Amino acid sequence: MRKLYQLSLILIAVLFTSSVEVSAQNAKVQIDKNKTYQKITGFGGFVCSPQFGYNYMSTDEIKKIWGTNSEAEYNIMRLYIPAENNWPSTLATAKLAKNDLGLKIFASPWTMPAEWKTNNSEVAVYTDANGVQQIGYLKEEHYEDYALYLNRYVTYLRDNGVELDYISIQNEPDERATYQGCIWTPVQIAAFVKNYGHLINCKVIAPESVGYSDAFSDAFLNADTMLNFEVYGVHQYGGIQSKYKEFQNYNKEIWMTEYLINWNSGGTVRDFNWGIDAFSFANSVNDALLGNVNAWIHYAAKRYYGLMGDGTNGTLDGAITKRGYILSQYAKFTTGTTRIESTWSDATAQLKGSSYINDAVDKIVLTIINPSQNTYNLTVDLPFYSVKGTKTITSQSIDMQNTAMNFAETFRPVISIEASSFITLTFEKNKEKIASQMSSKEVHYAKIENQSVTSPTFGTTYQISGKTVTFSNASPLISPNMNDANGYLKLDNRYNKFIMHVKSFTTANQGNTDNTTLYYINDNGEVKSKNYGKFNFPAGVEFDLTFDISKSVLTDGCTGVIGLRNSNYSSVLTLNLGDVYFNIADEKATEFGGIYSDDDSLLMDALQSINYVSLDFRNISGISSSQNWRAKSANKNSVFYVTANNTADNVVSAMSCQNLNLIDQGGDFNVPFGFSAVSASFSKTIAGYDVLVLPFEAHIPQGITAYTMQPSSTKITCDIIQGIIPANTPVLLSGSGTFIFNGTGNVSTPKALTVNQMNPVYIGIKAPAGSYTLKTVNNTAGFYPVTVGSEPLVSSFHFYLSEKNGYNAAALPLEFTTLGTVQNQLDDQVGFKLYPNPALEEIFVDKLSSDFDYKIFNAQGTLMNSGTLKSGNTRIKIELLPAGVYFINGINGTSTISRKFIKR
Repeated sequence: MRKLYQLSLILIAVLFTSSVEVSAQNAKVQIDKNKTYQKITGFGGFVCSPQFGYNYMSTDEIKKIWGTNSEAEYNIMRLYIPAENNWPSTLATAKLAKNDLGLKIFASPWTMPAEWKTNNSEVAVYTDANGVQQIGYLKEEHYEDYALYLNRYVTYLRDNGVELDYISIQNEPDERATYQGCIWTPVQIAAFVKNYGHLINCKVIAPESVGYSDAFSDAFLNADTMLNFEVYGVHQYGGIQSKYKEFQNYNKEIWMTEYLINWNSGGTVRDFNWGIDAFSFANSVNDALLGNVNAWIHYAAKRYYGLMGDGTNGTLDGAITKRGYILSQYAKFTTGTTRIESTWSDATAQLKGSSYINDAVDKIVLTIINPSQNTYNLTVDLPFYSVKGTKTITSQSIDMQNTAMNFAETFRPVISIEASSFITLTFEKNKEKIASQMSSKEVHYAKIENQSVTSPTFGTTYQISGKTVTFSNASPLISPNMNDANGYLKLDNRYNKFIMHVKSFTTANQGNTDNTTLYYINDNGEVKSKNYGKFNFPAGVEFDLTFDISKSVLTDGCTGVIGLRNSNYSSVLTLNLGDVYFNIADEKATEFGGIYSDDDSLLMDALQSINYVSLDFRNISGISSSQNWRAKSANKNSVFYVTANNTADNVVSAMSCQNLNLIDQGGDFNVPFGFSAVSASFSKTIAGYDVLVLPFEAHIPQGITAYTMQPSSTKITCDIIQGIIPANTPVLLSGSGTFIFNGTGNVSTPKALTVNQMNPVYIGIKAPAGSYTLKTVNNTAGFYPVTVGSEPLVSSFHFYLSEKNGYNAAALPLEFTTLGTVQNQLDDQVGFKLYPNPALEEIFVDKLSSDFDYKIFNAQGTLMNSGTLKSGNTRIKIELLPAGVYFINGINGTSTISRKFIKR
């Protein structure tokens, strides 16, 4: 499984504590049947119990969880090999398991006869009366005796009608236990298998070490040793290293033959906790399977921390536990399948799982671990078309509930994933899916390499995209500097994120970066630093390190970057980086290559995401000239670049777009490559006053009055625009209804654009504290200050008054210098007259041919009065209005009227 994490360092406390958000999230998993891993042999547990008692589980209890007709359907049982005189005690259980239930059975010894060991004791280690630790190794002169001893157990079972599938050499040869055991070095146990394994007439499992140790793997990766064992066995208590995976190259299976998580081992006694214990268990199984393990076997099957309760710590004696149900879902659905690649895209970094395919290649199994309180709409990208499947869930209140799934034929069903749950999904093939021949990659137009340096002495060490770099206290990133004496990296836009994509990492110590500190240049040109704290790297997955450089975090602004440092002294990190780049919000862009396919998964991802603002098809062949991506796109303001002629909406061919169709609230907009539009339009609904900035020159539609604005410390002076709104110019609008702004010519979204202190926005962001935004408060429209903690979202095609304004007014009211009229204003020729003007107590409006709804505003935009102008003559009392300039606006369908009058 590959997984793409997007984690912000500034939000670590939110992600990894109990602070959770109850909401429906979108996520995706893409399943690739062509990338295969291990065959799944099965699951099970150790039938013996505390003190290795064979009578600990009754026959009915065994039948309840083992076998194809059982409730849990485990298919592997681990047996304990006692002293030779007690071998008969194992026979009944072995017969039941092998002959009646058809299980795979293997047996593990804890110790050989004490007299064969160097400490002459059954325990692995003890301290004698003199305080000297006595370690029990098998004496080399008894190696052959021990091999024959194990073979006698195999023969004993065989002679009594039971064929043992596997026998282990030693339980935990590296555990210095004070109970039964024997210590072997990796070299010793590998030599035993090499030289004496052939004497054992049964398949061999070894070494069953405490962890996935490279030392044991190295010892067993010997051609002569590998002749004498079939399964490389490990326990999951120690660290999981990687060398063990090489055994699969030699047709060896890898089994995890013992693991338990005893939450009471620390001395604090409590009952099972679903939110902790279920997911620690599920993750342990999943991690092992993602590590190419063929089989997973729990320690004592019947125990409060195991698969069946024993009546203690809140469990019911003989009842399957939550952990038992979780393992059962693996056993029922993945046994006999082959694990295949799954790539997860989950911005919350909560979902985990793995995917499998059956031998007939017509069924997919997907396991999903969701420890969060979020529900998810999970898009499952399948390698075939499907119309049905099953969903099995275990949660705090549900035990392995199975429901059928039915949906319209698709290879991308969207499945609801319940909060705090373990889920298994199966999908049945309905039709083949032709493999896409398209390639794609996310494009980042603001890579760190594209930023300029203020001095050549800054050097080129900031050019780290696509490179392998060392990150530690002694090896900072970007530059070794902590001041600007050698210059800095100057940012070319108002970015709010700095992102490092990490493809993989290695470290000899801890996988984290601590006291991760960014040195930057603030708005005043001063050198500042921000400690983003500690971040634990997720293992085995690709992830983003995202630094929030917005003004909500770097309150003094960020216009340049000097370097990134940490306090890692011994935990030196080696990072294999993808792109390192700056971003505004969640803006995304993708570039495609190869032969075009409508069914390409990554194309559908881009079209179904609101975050994609541009898709580049210029290196694609086989595109229809009428291909209309905008109709399928979640972001209706995306642009699509092609080489061949295409007249569909928002398609740019040879730097020309036949029809650019943009809409307010349709999504973010960004133009990585400027172009010319033969026809451009923008649709917007307005009710009163609103703000607008357009990436092209547009005509003012009928029914709209537009103004440029000049801010000052006390007001916003508004001057009317006649006819045309210039490109990338912030304007104030007045009107009511839905309007289309039509234009033509060059289309662009300039970086870091500021006009009359107004900052246009094409990628939606939060207005920073200290800025001003347009609002109507107590019927008065104006620009009001943004305060810390209440930063409003400024959506695309809007703007805000820059936080660098230096103003401290509680409001900046609108003041109009010119009467605003509209292009279809009714004048005296069609019978509209207002008198007297100026007036003291009342005004009259007459000669109207139909009724109009009217509103009266003062010069600051405050609504003062409203009503209906009747056909013929209407009297309006104004004696209560303060003296000043007023505007009366009326609307009747698509016709509007506007007049200025003076109250004396």
